[in-house]
Amino acid sequence: MKQDNRQRKLGGVASALAMAATIVAAGAPVQAEAQLVQNLLGGNSSSTAPAAGNGLVQTLLPRDQTPAAGAPAAINKYTNKIIPNGSVLLVWTADGCSTPVCNPQTAQDFLAVVDAEPNSTTYGNVIWTAELPKVLVSNVLPVATAGAATDSHNDPHHMLSYTSYISGGGDGLKAGRKYQFAGGVISKNVFRFDVTSVRNIGKAELAVCGTQVRRSSLTDDFVVMPSKTGNHKILYTYMSNYVYGPGGSVTEIEPDRVAPTLLNICLATAPAVLPLLESVQVGGLIGNIPGLITDDANLLGHTGITEYGAAVRANQPRNPTNYTSYPDLRPSRRYNQGAFYLGNDDAGIEALPHGMGLTYDGKYLVSSDYAVAASIGVAAINGALRGVCNQGAFTGGTGNGSPLGVCGSTFGSSVRVFETSYQYNRGKTRDSLKEANVYASNPYIRSVSAVPDGPREELVLFHEENEGLMPFGLPHQSHHCKNQKGWVDLNDPTYDSAITPAGLAANASSAVNIDSCKPGDPDYVPHDGAFTGAMCGGVLYYSPNIRISGKETNVFGGKGPYWRAVYDVGPCPGVSYFSISDDDRFLIQPISGIESPASIDPVGAVEFDRDYPREHSRRVLTIDIRPLLAKGRAETAATAIACDFPPPDRSRASKSSLGKLAQRPDLSGGISGAFNVLKHNNEAADCPRVRGAVGQFETGPTGVGLATTLSSNVSQLGTGYLRAAQIIEEVTSVNPGGILLDKTKTGGEPSGVTGGGPGSGNLNSLQNLYTHGGPHFTVIDRVGYQKTPGNEGGYLDLRPKNNGSGIGVPRDAVVGAAPATGVQRYAFIQYFVELNHVPGPGTGSDGDRTICLAKYDRRTGATVLDTSFTDELLGTPCIDFDSAARDAWLWPGARGKKGAAKPHAAVFERDGAALFGPGYYPAAPLDLDGTR
Repeated sequence: MKQDNRQRKLGGVASALAMAATIVAAGAPVQAEAQLVQNLLGGNSSSTAPAAGNGLVQTLLPRDQTPAAGAPAAINKYTNKIIPNGSVLLVWTADGCSTPVCNPQTAQDFLAVVDAEPNSTTYGNVIWTAELPKVLVSNVLPVATAGAATDSHNDPHHMLSYTSYISGGGDGLKAGRKYQFAGGVISKNVFRFDVTSVRNIGKAELAVCGTQVRRSSLTDDFVVMPSKTGNHKILYTYMSNYVYGPGGSVTEIEPDRVAPTLLNICLATAPAVLPLLESVQVGGLIGNIPGLITDDANLLGHTGITEYGAAVRANQPRNPTNYTSYPDLRPSRRYNQGAFYLGNDDAGIEALPHGMGLTYDGKYLVSSDYAVAASIGVAAINGALRGVCNQGAFTGGTGNGSPLGVCGSTFGSSVRVFETSYQYNRGKTRDSLKEANVYASNPYIRSVSAVPDGPREELVLFHEENEGLMPFGLPHQSHHCKNQKGWVDLNDPTYDSAITPAGLAANASSAVNIDSCKPGDPDYVPHDGAFTGAMCGGVLYYSPNIRISGKETNVFGGKGPYWRAVYDVGPCPGVSYFSISDDDRFLIQPISGIESPASIDPVGAVEFDRDYPREHSRRVLTIDIRPLLAKGRAETAATAIACDFPPPDRSRASKSSLGKLAQRPDLSGGISGAFNVLKHNNEAADCPRVRGAVGQFETGPTGVGLATTLSSNVSQLGTGYLRAAQIIEEVTSVNPGGILLDKTKTGGEPSGVTGGGPGSGNLNSLQNLYTHGGPHFTVIDRVGYQKTPGNEGGYLDLRPKNNGSGIGVPRDAVVGAAPATGVQRYAFIQYFVELNHVPGPGTGSDGDRTICLAKYDRRTGATVLDTSFTDELLGTPCIDFDSAARDAWLWPGARGKKGAAKPHAAVFERDGAALFGPGYYPAAPLDLDGTR
């Protein structure tokens, strides 16, 4: 086991901690002193374009932007010729040490570079790694491990995954160089990698120390903010307050920010006290405290950081019962039942920003509210106290006997919208957002809206449908025109007919394009909606118009956007980080499963496959969302979204008809009928349809359908580790095998053999089941790859297409080919969060730590696991960063022989690729490896 040779060394840590404590204890200096320190130490200057007086930082934190040698070029296995500028997958990765007793010399987190060219002799191989700078006293947690240094214990989480950032030259960085920003979910650290040469990435720079933010914690999603110049700010979400409690922020930094340091120690900033008052709902207190909402204090390490607090008194119900025909009307479901917001009924208070995105024109920034960080990090305690705190504890499991659903757990059910300024002013704080002035207590919020709870009645609180909005996504196109290529429906609103031979022919022959109509035309259909998902609630939601103000009344009588449930998977199946295709026709939805069978989890398996067979099978769905987007803004009684939860059924354990046989006829001619055999909604014509899946998929209702079965790849060994996530629960249940996971239980691999029924491959690996994980993160390939001998693939056209009104939208087409044709691919990663290294009990959901590729037909959505993307050491589908074989493997590049790892996020890249986004249209970057 890896931890056997990773004994911790603490030399020099005590003195570093003492110095940091002195800095924090000193409190905030007066403004003159702060400015003097800032002039000396910097905080907004890049090492490539240093500002006057920044020499000390440059001496202590050198750039190291390119190593002496990089990864080799990809070689075409058919021609033996170099593939010029081959595509890669950049993977943001944590070290695999699963105990706080880690060797600080080998526990580094890193960015991995994987060859993503199918024709390459090294397809699927890790070809390079880049590590992080080691600066002390940067992490608020864990304070007692490895000196709380920046190079380890970050638990790498999200990064820029839709775009990279290409400098326009007016931001302190070098024009044309390309950068990637990534965050540590626990450490709060933010890093910047120079990825101009994807095969020659050097050590990252430290942009923000976790000890330099004043009111926030738990780093999550990243975006490049829109502006009318070639330079842009970077904005990212912090899900919780400074001490991982309730009250998060969206945070803005300059792209060239360098974290101020002294003697290789982060200059910490004293935490702001007033924002901690957001932890409690207290009368009219919020909004009456000056400086509570936004913090851009120019103090020590905080200089250049703007933390926009997301809490607001909005008077928005957290369970809007008017947004469904089947609301949960139990009195307890009106309020938040978790400890941190106990009794709150205003969704505006529950500010927990997680998933985030920009509308296609860059005018609005939107985030979803997931959970209080501290509450999901104590899964072990929650599980142990389930008998006291579950909803039905005192009424035989049929009612709400306790005010708490699960002790301590506090999840969000809301989405909040900010207005962007569309500006870039170098050195200015509070630059990216503008005041909407809709709510008096937070001028930056345009709207807060919540998703409804449905008919299911769950014993565990956060398994209720609307709890914990983790993923979030927005359409990329401004609109489509009726009968546009890819949107011809043959008068079938379900779009089943669109994938029949007749439908494919009609779409292929259509001459209608996105610029064939304009706003106001009868055939103009706007894409102003948004999607979000409840991770443990298990439901995908849709709002057809995310743009309306919190002052405006929607068609259902509520204020601001309304939300409808459009696909219910079931209790705690892990509805995770989805991706929407650039043409807006498909949504790639990972289902991590989370629940495991009684043979593995004898206590917690009561919900496993409860409502239908394979309910908790690990899988990734390709969902056709055209039926929803074809309704436009759906703002009248006649056009409102009709899709809803599955109707109630009081005779079933769930009190829902979820998983019963579907009644809506299949009009696809059998092409996708096998993926729509059970009820996941009310079967309205505008409900989305599943067109394909990776992993075992359902085949029928309870008593008929095939059962969830294990992947056929079981002989591969893992590293083995102690699983603390449910340690109290496992001890009280006398199940030590659920704590001490040996090399077999952390082994096994995905398989290309499904094991019966529709779907492609089997993702139910031993490690996924034993660690309650599965597919969590997805990213669609926006750069493409060299065409294969079978004429599949090609490099994607990255020129913004004028939508007819001057807005650039993705073409989503291979260079020289028509849109809505060919094959698209995506990657998915099977890992969520494991916190043994903090140390902490963690979320309860880990994963087998594999990276997989899949492909789908752009016309039909038919999907397959790419079984040619195999582990270079094991030969099995997907790349396993945590196998026993990796533990002694020599990683190429900076990492070397440091053992197994935990990948979380990724992006497809290649040199010279200009991955643009809303309000961000960069010039072509420098191309250091490919053709110039």
